Formats: sequence, C-alpha cells, structure tokens
Amino acid sequence: MKNLPNTYCNSKQGYLPLFFSDCLDLLDPVLTFDRLIGGIDLNKYLTDIPEYTTGRRRYNPVNMLKTVLFGFMTSGYCSLRKLEDNCKVNIRFMYLMDNRTPSYRTFGYFINKILKDKIENIFNDINHAIFNEEHVDLQHLYIDGSKFEANANKYTWVWKKATEKFRYKLYEKITAEIEEINTEIAWSGVQITTNTEYLPDYLSEIAEQLVLLWELDTSTFVYGSGKRKSKEQRHYEHLTTFCQKLQEYIQKLKSVILTETVTLKQITPLLLCVSKQITWEMISFCRHIMYRLV
Repeated sequence: MKNLPNTYCNSKQGYLPLFFSDCLDLLDPVLTFDRLIGGIDLNKYLTDIPEYTTGRRRYNPVNMLKTVLFGFMTSGYCSLRKLEDNCKVNIRFMYLMDNRTPSYRTFGYFINKILKDKIENIFNDINHAIFNEEHVDLQHLYIDGSKFEANANKYTWVWKKATEKFRYKLYEKITAEIEEINTEIAWSGVQITTNTEYLPDYLSEIAEQLVLLWELDTSTFVYGSGKRKSKEQRHYEHLTTFCQKLQEYIQKLKSVILTETVTLKQITPLLLCVSKQITWEMISFCRHIMYRLV
C-alpha cells in the first residue's frame, strides 16, 4: 500500500504587489478621481480643524475628504456605515485612505463639522478643475436633446418635435385665415400682409385693427346653439384663438430650450471628458452631500 504523505499548506499566501494602486486597472474610476482631486488645493478648506495634543494621530483630512466624495460619487447616497465598511473591504476606498479604517462616527463628525459650510466651494473648484482639464469651451452650449422638468408628469411633458410640427401647421391656418379676411375687406383697399411665420403681437394688432374697421362691439357677440355668428365675429375669434395658441407654443419651446441646455449653476455638460459616466458622477456627488447636510 502506497503511503501518501500529509501536506500542510495554506493556499492564502502573501503576494506582491504591495501597493493598492498596482491592483487597480489603469482606467479605474478611482485613479481618474484621485488624479483630478489631487490637482485641487483642498488644504484651504481644512485649516480650521481643531488640534489635539493627546490621543492617537488624526486621520489624514485630505484622504478623508477624497473618501467621502468618492463614496457619494459611486453610490449617489452613501451611508456612514457603508463608508466605514468600504474602507475595510473595498480596495478603491482602501487605496484612498491608505489602508486606514475610520469609523462611521469619524465620517459623521468630518461631514457635519468640517465640510458643512464648504461643500459648495469644493463643488465649484472641482468643476473648474474639470473645465481646465478637458479644455471645455464655456462660450458654447452643447444640446443633447434631453428634457428635464422639476415637477414632471405625463400631463406636463413637452415634446419639442410635436410642438414644432403643430406650430407650423398653425402658421398655415393663420395664413389661410388672413387671405380669407383680405377677400372680405377688399372693398376698403386694406390688405393684411401674410408671412411664413407669425408672432402673437402681430395677430393681436390685426384683431384690433379689424375691430376698428368693422366697428365691432365685442359685448354684442353671440354664443351658444341656435345663434348664428357673423363672419366678422368668426374671423375675430379665430385670430384671438390663434394668438393664444401661438403664445402657448412659444412658451413650451422656451421651456424646452432652457431644459435642453441642462445647466447646473451655468455649468456646461462635459461631453469631452475621458469618461462621461465619471464626469456626471463627479458633478453630482456634492449635491447628494448637500442633501444629506440639510
């Protein structure tokens, strides 16, 4: 019978490399984040931290700030206990904290006492750093067709293409109405100019001039079944209805243009960043922190 020797080994052996950065991919978001934040002078926001002469050494405040910002960047809303757990098991957070593991109480104190009044300035500095890094031209707005509304629901949503289509159809109706009116007032020698596009003020002026020309009294207009409207009343009502509808389309298109720019405190969307996802996450994480502080 063959003797099988006993083998005593541990498959979980130590291995190289010793640096967390060597374990990360070159395109890992934390490296891009660390490189960008490293170009910002964060120490100016950490000058009023109280000094302690006794007890253990304080955690590096710059690393704490990077960890908090990256936590909100990746999770949208990151709890304090999740930050603590990430520093223990997540290699990205271990890289940012240099393998230090602050408790959730430490993160809470840092956010509420140190960052509370400075997060908006940090937010602005980060955006300026992104602008300079990616050479963003702030003189132009890049419209991507997205539509955002503060209190959106299925009854308030604005479709730009549909609004444009209905507006041009309205222009055709206005032109046909004006041509019909011109035939009615040919006896007076007055002719109303037709155009390819119209403004509400122009239609209002036409309606006012027709009231004077026809000597209309709007208080005598008839409504309801069994009552026949005169041609003058119908033309006047059509013009006023077209004016109101055109004004409504103009307001909708203005709202679409404002939302398409998607500016947050006059910040241009950064479409030229190395990673679009990283860029939008970095722009939005400070907002989540401010929500938490509120």
